Amino acid sequence: MLERIQRDGGVSVAELARSFAVSTITVHRDLEYLAAEGLVERVHGGARALAPQPTAVIATAWSQRVQQAAAAKDRIAVHAASLVSAGSTIFLDASSTVLCLARRLMEDPPNELTLVTSSPAIAYEMQAEPVHVVVAPGELDQHMKMIAGRWTVEFVSQLNFDLAFVSAAGLTLEKGLTTSRRPLADVVNAARSNANRTVALIDATKFGRASLLTIMGAGDPDLIITDSALPAEVAEAYEAAGVHLETLSTKEPA
Repeated sequence: MLERIQRDGGVSVAELARSFAVSTITVHRDLEYLAAEGLVERVHGGARALAPQPTAVIATAWSQRVQQAAAAKDRIAVHAASLVSAGSTIFLDASSTVLCLARRLMEDPPNELTLVTSSPAIAYEMQAEPVHVVVAPGELDQHMKMIAGRWTVEFVSQLNFDLAFVSAAGLTLEKGLTTSRRPLADVVNAARSNANRTVALIDATKFGRASLLTIMGAGDPDLIITDSALPAEVAEAYEAAGVHLETLSTKEPA
């Protein structure tokens, strides 16, 4: 009886009685039981199926990373995209900030761009005919949403890049760009070693934070792009230490 109601959306007592060859009293009793269990809704003369409840979205470490400082990451992505020229070959790591860059490039893709990535999220989302997408082979880290491991490092080490776009979990002058995952550091350094320029996209919330492992020194990227939330005195300290830092204005063009 429940399957019939769910299939048809609603049915009358008389229809159920005919279908199952039982009395209307029996149907009334069964419908009262189903309603009491929260499986159907009783209406005059019958019952109807309950509207499906929306599935709760479970927050994951990845979704939280994507949402954190989202506006700042978008502004950084807009500026980073302006550095990408037609016909170039770029590497995009598996960070949430670089994912914002990939989305920006998809909106206005440079002609004949070759994009190599270790990010399954970027590979899945990228739909732009002028962009040739190359996905690095390797092992999928479900938690970090990245492809990494020995195969990944060997593959990336054989390629040449005009630009390598990377990020990190934290940045300090003493420890540099840091991460909690050695496989991530290995892939980033493989790309950096074969790139003409390495551009780090680091939002202001990550300054002053040091994670477990150092990926590279603070002065190693050719450019670090951050947002206007970074205090002026912090930016000045990094620049005085020889770090190539570019702090964006509040109103970065769309």
